[in-house]
Amino acid sequence: MSSPIKYFYKGEETDFIIFVNSEEKVQDYLKNSNINNLTEAVSLFKVFANQDARGSEGELGEASKSQIENEFGPKKTTEEVLDLILKNGKPLSSTNVNKKKYSSTNDSNGAY
Repeated sequence: MSSPIKYFYKGEETDFIIFVNSEEKVQDYLKNSNINNLTEAVSLFKVFANQDARGSEGELGEASKSQIENEFGPKKTTEEVLDLILKNGKPLSSTNVNKKKYSSTNDSNGAY
């Protein structure tokens, strides 16, 4: 089974990211687009964007209602937005989603 991955949607004004359980679950959802499959495919029912509103890197925060409405139209439910991102977005590398980044904690150890 695959590890969780980011799904990226390049918008006109804002780029969005969602987190999905696996590419296999997304493919299952795309074959049979119903709410039960959506809950199995998507890790979090939240849509994210970075501070610059462009790209998939950087500090992510939850996308504002206005960002979502400007991109997808008014009165879209979270489920409808997630569906559109899954259908029109693309998966990104899964290597950094669930892994903590560590750096050296004692660079001077042994260096005199």
